[in-house]
Amino acid sequence: MVTVHDLTHLHFYTKLHRAYYNGVLRYLYRRCHSVICVSSFTRQEFLAWSRMPPERVFTVHNGVSRELFAGDENFGLPFPYVFYPGNHRTYKNLGRLLSAYAISRLPREGLHMVLTGDPDRKLLRQVRASGLERLIHFSGAVSERDLACLYRGATLVAFVSLYEGFGLPIIEAMAAGVPVLTSNVAAMPEVAGEAALLVDPTSIEEIADGLERLSFNAELRQQMVHRGRIRAAHFDWDRSAAQVWKIVAQAAA
Repeated sequence: MVTVHDLTHLHFYTKLHRAYYNGVLRYLYRRCHSVICVSSFTRQEFLAWSRMPPERVFTVHNGVSRELFAGDENFGLPFPYVFYPGNHRTYKNLGRLLSAYAISRLPREGLHMVLTGDPDRKLLRQVRASGLERLIHFSGAVSERDLACLYRGATLVAFVSLYEGFGLPIIEAMAAGVPVLTSNVAAMPEVAGEAALLVDPTSIEEIADGLERLSFNAELRQQMVHRGRIRAAHFDWDRSAAQVWKIVAQAAA
């Protein structure tokens, strides 16, 4: 049995990655008794690619630790900010996110942007070219506790990837009581439900509009926070574990 989190390597990496997946991993997956996918989107994509029998491929959603993300403690930053939690791979779409931030009202209204990780040269050039260096911050690596604090202190979380097999930051932000801006593609609508504002991740203007709406529309913010807490409660690790154990028991039998 194996778990498939996504098929990113077929879309955003090198020809060698794709050849390895097609020539080696697909054969190995077909030898598995059962395959667990973390979203229905990933399951459908995996079935189309692997051509495995559907009865051997299951969906078990990831969960979120409400104990970690609940509470009031934040990172204590001296300014309001939009938070991006994640790595800087190309499909995370940070170039468009930073461009959308730059053309939005947020810089003029004093809302900063905080991103996890360290910037690469390309991102640094973009930040410097925007003239917003004092408003865009990279936190470097952070602990789980500090990550939860960064979530809780944010005005909103922006997670507008081009592709995700699940999108864990969506439900982490919801569990922390923060409104979420995310993409209307791949698994993100499935995870977000009606508890996040969805945008076209290829449209800088649409991302900018979403940033403004979630920053300045108090009624929308309150609505998304309320819906988000309810939505996050559906993603429970105990429930996920029970589903996995059921599949293990079936395989053992």
